[in-house]
Amino acid sequence: MKRLFIIPCMLLSWLAIAATTMVIGSIDTAAIPRTGIELPEGVAIVGITEHLLILRSDDPDYVRELYSAGAPFVLPARKKTCLDFQL
Repeated sequence: MKRLFIIPCMLLSWLAIAATTMVIGSIDTAAIPRTGIELPEGVAIVGITEHLLILRSDDPDYVRELYSAGAPFVLPARKKTCLDFQL
């Protein structure tokens, strides 16, 4: 029975971290899925992978603007970490 709660707890934890980052955090370099959304002003594409666009902006609110533009998710993209999406 305990196994049934592990995955929902992990999912809720991940969602809480993502929501906190979206609301109060700042991400210098981010990765979003390659979709047809129009990027907000001041956001530059610094890399492209098969499924992701790597973006950068000096505007601290650009993550919120990416979500408003229709990005389904925004991930931090940093070198030398588990999310090493940069080229």
